[in-house]
Amino acid sequence: MPVDYRAPNINARSLGQQLRKIRELLELSYPDAAALLGRDADWLARVETGFGDPTPEQVGAILDAYGVPDRVRAVLVDLATRPEGPPWLARHVGRLKALVRDIYTVESESPYIHTFGIARMPELVWCEEYARLVFGLREADPDEEWDLLRNRQEHRPLGEPRTLDVIIDGYMLESPGGRADVLHAQVAHLLDLAADARATVRVVPTGAGAYPGLHGAFDVLEFPGVTERISLVHSALGIDTAQADLWDTWKLVEEKALTPADSRTLLETTRTALAARSYSGDGEEL
Repeated sequence: MPVDYRAPNINARSLGQQLRKIRELLELSYPDAAALLGRDADWLARVETGFGDPTPEQVGAILDAYGVPDRVRAVLVDLATRPEGPPWLARHVGRLKALVRDIYTVESESPYIHTFGIARMPELVWCEEYARLVFGLREADPDEEWDLLRNRQEHRPLGEPRTLDVIIDGYMLESPGGRADVLHAQVAHLLDLAADARATVRVVPTGAGAYPGLHGAFDVLEFPGVTERISLVHSALGIDTAQADLWDTWKLVEEKALTPADSRTLLETTRTALAARSYSGDGEEL
C-alpha cells in the first residue's frame, strides 16, 4: 500500500479511532471485518487511521454491519461528513492553517470542554480587553481575531450552551508584570462565568508545588454518545492536537485546584486588589 505523508484530517482521525475501537470490542480482525463489510483490509486500515475517505453512507454501512446503536451511529455518520465548520468560521478559513481550521471545527462540536491555563488565561474564557491586549502583542488584527474568538466562545453545540470546566494557575493572578486594569476585567469575567450553572472555575493556588499542568496549557474535549476524547495543547507556536489523551493529566491538575467556592473567594479578593491598583493608575504590561 503506498505511503501517504499527508496528516489525516482531525475529524477523519477521530472517526477512524472510533471505528477501530468498535471493531476491537467485537474482536474482529482486519480480514474478518473486511469480509463482513465486503471490502479489502487495506481500505479498512486506511479508514481507521484517518487516511481513508469514506462517505457518510459507507460509514453507516460499517456501523450497521457492526450492529452499533442508533445514537452512536448518528454521531459517527455526522462526523464522516467532515463539515467545513460553523458558518462564522467560513470568513476566517482563508487565513487559517488547515489543522487549526479542523481543530476549531471539532471544538465547535464539543458541548463539554475542560480547559487549563498557565502563563495566559485559556482562550475560551478571555474577556475582550484581555484578548485585544494579547492580539496586539502578537501583532495580529485585533478586530478580526476577536470576531473569531468571540464566536468560538459563544457557539452553541447542538443548539445548547456549552459547559466549561476551567482551571487556571494561580500565579497568573499574582504576576507583578500584569496590566492591572486588563487583569481586573479578566478576573471579573471569570467571576461572571463562575456564577453560571454551566461553568466551573477553579484556581490552582500558588503554594501547590510541582504538578503536571506546569508543562503547559491544554484542553480536553468531550462529545455526546462516544467515550473517546480529543486533547489539544497550547504553546507559543499556537494550538495543536496532543499526542495522547490528557484526561489523566487533567485529573491530576484537579487534585491541586481549590474548590469552586474557595476559588471564587480568591478571585473576589484578587478583583478587589486589582481594582485598587487600577484606580492608582498602575498600567504595567502583561
